[in-house]
Amino acid sequence: MARVWVAKLRGKHGFEKMVALKTILPTFAQDQRFRRMFLDEAKIASGIEHVNVAQILDLGEQAGQLYLVMEWVDGDSLQELDRAAEKAGATLPIPVLVRILADACAGLHAAHELADAQGRSLKVVHRDVSPQNILVSSKGVVKVIDFGVVKARRRATEETTTGTIKGKLQYMAPEQALGQGSVDRRADIWAVGATLYRLLARKPVYRGNSPLSTFKRLTSTLAPEPLPAHVPGALSTIVLKALAFEPERRFATAAELASALEALLQGPYQTTSREVAACVE
Repeated sequence: MARVWVAKLRGKHGFEKMVALKTILPTFAQDQRFRRMFLDEAKIASGIEHVNVAQILDLGEQAGQLYLVMEWVDGDSLQELDRAAEKAGATLPIPVLVRILADACAGLHAAHELADAQGRSLKVVHRDVSPQNILVSSKGVVKVIDFGVVKARRRATEETTTGTIKGKLQYMAPEQALGQGSVDRRADIWAVGATLYRLLARKPVYRGNSPLSTFKRLTSTLAPEPLPAHVPGALSTIVLKALAFEPERRFATAAELASALEALLQGPYQTTSREVAACVE
């Protein structure tokens, strides 16, 4: 849907600041549906104020081209970090992965708790949590990005009927894949579990020979295969709970999942942003 550029904001007296500039792809620039989705992203994401969510700084339009000015994160996505580790013949350390996903959960919880001016919950669901949409800065700070397909109460472009699927199939909760209109924050819990599973097992939770066969496995109530033996049992338990087919069997909130992951980061597993930064480097 969009392209992201690095840009430099220039102000008076020599002031300069690096920012990220997101623009709709030219193919979609005049499509009113995509323009509304883009504007919705700006309106919803700009209300989320949390250290683990990339901030929206401005929204504008130039010659018919909508753009978002966002916080520049000097780092890379969790997916690219994992690829770099794999290329080097290594894997991201488990404590570092747990620290990154615990921080991502903190950001997601802030999004889920977003309310309007009257204090009513907007019932935000990201719907696209994945290693591509979790950035890790060179200082070890985690940022959740890309609220382009977010679900929220009273969203201007929200689907009026069930059956529309938005997100990435590998990280999509079963109820989301089935196009159910009742998708709530627990779909993002599933996606966090799927992200951890993918990085720990080196394979998706469900993988078929085609998107259709993957979809069938995902929606069949088939339990995921056990995680590899090197994964601590306590972490496996957390991941598999997040991946429960029935939403009510998962963690109720991202904060609850974050607390479970934080409990693992004690003693020899204690990991801070300093260790994450060293891993990124």
